[in-house]
Amino acid sequence: MADMSGQDPSEIKMATVDEEKKGAAFSGTVILAMDSEGGEVVFFRDFLIEDYQGELTAYLATDGNLTKSIDLGELKHTIPSFKMPIPMGTDTSPYNTVVLRDEKSKKKILTIDL
Repeated sequence: MADMSGQDPSEIKMATVDEEKKGAAFSGTVILAMDSEGGEVVFFRDFLIEDYQGELTAYLATDGNLTKSIDLGELKHTIPSFKMPIPMGTDTSPYNTVVLRDEKSKKKILTIDL
């Protein structure tokens, strides 16, 4: 779990998600925070994906732009709370969105403003 203790609350980037897109429902909380094991992570807490059959990849992006993003990896639909590590030494200050993209069609499915 992401460890937000010791962090300035005004600097924690997070969003609550409750949206329907492309016939699927997305809900939960997305947090950019320090990991208790070291480094930064994007933490998905109680994140549910309903009625989506494709494979999704998560990206940490600047203003939803995938050319200015970090590929966090494939999003698993089976576990509601999980973390995706950010490469060590990455300056995360310019990143303000998490983008979920369908791997087959390469289309953005959801953009989450942090």
